[in-house]
Amino acid sequence: MKFEFTEEHEALRALIADVCAQQANPRSCYADDVFIDNRLWTTLCGAGVVGVAISDAFEGGGAGPVEQTVIAEELGRAVGAVPFAEHAAAGEAVQLTGSDDQRKRLLIPIARGEIVAGIVLPEPANLRAVTATSDGVRWRLDGIVPLVPNAAAAGLMVVPALVAERARWFVTDAAHVTPLPTVDRTRPAAAVEFGGTDAELLTGADDVARPGELLLTMAAAEAAGAASTALHTTARYTTERRQFGLPIGTFQAVKHTLADMLVAVENARSAVYGAAWALAEKDVAPNAVAMAQAVATENAVHVVSDAVQLHGGIGVTWECDLHLYLRRAKALELTYGSPATHRARIADRLLRS
Repeated sequence: MKFEFTEEHEALRALIADVCAQQANPRSCYADDVFIDNRLWTTLCGAGVVGVAISDAFEGGGAGPVEQTVIAEELGRAVGAVPFAEHAAAGEAVQLTGSDDQRKRLLIPIARGEIVAGIVLPEPANLRAVTATSDGVRWRLDGIVPLVPNAAAAGLMVVPALVAERARWFVTDAAHVTPLPTVDRTRPAAAVEFGGTDAELLTGADDVARPGELLLTMAAAEAAGAASTALHTTARYTTERRQFGLPIGTFQAVKHTLADMLVAVENARSAVYGAAWALAEKDVAPNAVAMAQAVATENAVHVVSDAVQLHGGIGVTWECDLHLYLRRAKALELTYGSPATHRARIADRLLRS
């Protein structure tokens, strides 16, 4: 498996970092009680970023999972308050499993960002929560998914449901979305209710797993990005903060903690891009994706927590941005399954193989 960044990857990374530096304002979700950083989202849409992996036949960029992961990591570095990962995964579901007509109708507004798309993961609990019925003319969905990450701003939902004992994807713009209070307002969750809701069955191929794997990989990349920023912020702070006439970064205990943080960040990034490249190579990637989730989210919580500690008293103040990163790391650790859950899934697959 090829495992290296190209010049195009680095240029994309630099573009997203520059956009975030100029436009991102995660605190707006706390100050103004909004669900999305509209200025950042509009800029990303104008740059063609939100549809980067959609085919150029539908005004997308024709890129792949690695490019999407690079974007997600950079958004994590800035705690970007935009639903990029879920929006991109929803577009992937339509692109992979929609008919030609459905792709033409749905992918162009998704690629442009004219509509924010959300997605429900095809987990067993979600498949049990939603039922799909047809009267021979149209499909309807019933049920409630109590927690859907980054769904508060979604105008289009991509939802899995069982049809003849097989999981299939549906699309609806009529779901009832109820925002929920969460620890991380930059990734606002919602309860999504379907009550005889009109929906459209994606009638192309039935590849249900890949959009979910892509979403988990991008969510893990956000966690790795958050951890990376916390590390670099702390490394800089420890060279500036002085005690006993010396920078605290010269103290052995601080040095050791920073070294452990660096190892945790690099391990997280390795796991994340291992999953991204597995998806890019069209490999069966459930174990690589689960490992990325387990390692990146758990490591992010540890790294950001250590960053708060090394900042001392200022680290627990509202004015210090570290609490934004800690909120993001904690939310991502539990949003799509805990690290223990993903490790158990890996063990189960290995024992069955």
